[in-house]
Amino acid sequence: MLSGMRQWWESTSLRTKITGLTVIVITLGLFGIGVGTMTTVQQYLLDEVDRKIDEVAAGLSPSLTTSDFASFDTTGQTGSRSSYFLAAISDDGEVLASNLEPENSEYQPDVSGITQSFILNNSSNFTVQSLDGNTEWRLHAYSLRIIQEANMTQEDATLIIGVDLEESKQTVGRFATIFLLFGLAAVLFSAILTRFLVTTTFRPLREVEMTAARFAGGDFSQRLGGATPNTEVGRLTRSLNTMLSRIDRAFADRADTIEQMRRFIGDASHELRTPLVSVRGYAELYRMGALTKKADVAQAMERIEKEAERMTTLVTDLLELARLDEAKPLELGPVNLVGLAHDQAMDAQASAPGRTVTLWHEGELVHDPTAIPPIILSAEENKIRQVLANLLQNALRFSPEDTPIEVIVQRETNPARGVVSVVDHGEGIPLQLRDKIFQRLFRADTSRARETGGSGLGLAIVDTIVRRHKGTIRVEETPGGGATFRLSLPLVPKQSS
Repeated sequence: MLSGMRQWWESTSLRTKITGLTVIVITLGLFGIGVGTMTTVQQYLLDEVDRKIDEVAAGLSPSLTTSDFASFDTTGQTGSRSSYFLAAISDDGEVLASNLEPENSEYQPDVSGITQSFILNNSSNFTVQSLDGNTEWRLHAYSLRIIQEANMTQEDATLIIGVDLEESKQTVGRFATIFLLFGLAAVLFSAILTRFLVTTTFRPLREVEMTAARFAGGDFSQRLGGATPNTEVGRLTRSLNTMLSRIDRAFADRADTIEQMRRFIGDASHELRTPLVSVRGYAELYRMGALTKKADVAQAMERIEKEAERMTTLVTDLLELARLDEAKPLELGPVNLVGLAHDQAMDAQASAPGRTVTLWHEGELVHDPTAIPPIILSAEENKIRQVLANLLQNALRFSPEDTPIEVIVQRETNPARGVVSVVDHGEGIPLQLRDKIFQRLFRADTSRARETGGSGLGLAIVDTIVRRHKGTIRVEETPGGGATFRLSLPLVPKQSS
């Protein structure tokens, strides 16, 4: 039975559960209010009856004759409160005199049990049934001296004054009926209103369901709308839209990554195949005996060596990118950007003796780097050296031999960054290609890159290292022609402050 009820409860819709629980709570609340109100009204009417009885008793003499009862107002029809029941009873419960007419003898209260011991053990006000059992009476008991006019004797008796409670019961009944009708109307109205509000509020959840189904079907452009922003459903809709946007972006990034990887693998395969074809061609010529002269053999060996060097460079760069993609923690430490830039400028000058490579700071040529206030980066020194070396080799490779290379270092305060720029005066990089040159295996000029032995991975390595250091790199146009690579890296905290 419990499993059946649990299954029924779980299969019931949320709207029905909320509506049903709301109706039950309101019904129980109204029932409690009704019971409390009926009890309060009934007690109030009973107190009013007690008060009136006490007023009647206060106007009577403590000594009455039997004939006095006949002069009292008689109790009228059933339920009348225009008059009262008055009777004198003996200590054993015998009625000595009363004001009730003989034809209403069955209507009078049953006072046979109201003896002296009953009065001593109970309060002065109590409720009894009539002799026919159809009416309730509210009675009060008072001490009385009854005078028997027949023999002019006096004896102790009990004065009973009572009021028929039928009218009070009818008042309570009418009030209960009115309260019941209004309660039923309130329960019905609350059920309809709750159902309407729940249906209206949860309508966006149906849209959530349909949107999720369409999203799962592959339509990643689906978004939710229409919910009031400040409601729970509105906040849920906003959160779901954020989640859907992130999932959409994740799928888009995944597709871009897959496409980029396919292009990367294709380009890498092409780059490796080109030197391999050359090596194989020269090897076949040698095997076939086509290289008969010593000079031809030497030339073939030289070409094979250069193609092998190209493959070695490409494989080395690919391995470097693979290591960077592993995202191993960097060994960060304080690095003086000025000294580092000076060292790399000197290395570049040594690798190209016919070129001029200079270091600049705040518009002045730097001869002694120790004379400049240090610019301390939070970085891994070997990685930053590799970045500067790649940028300088790139500048030397793609600028005319009679043009200088400038390395400019400076400090920025807002935010606190160390900046180094590598400036060449070559042909520059077209604006439409500046966002692509950091892609792997991208070349702006394929033929020239092959002539100079570039792998197309140097700037990709630079970009990866810089991003891992939470820095930025961008390429700008050099005034007068050329390209300027501007690298920005965070300073150590004490320099930031």
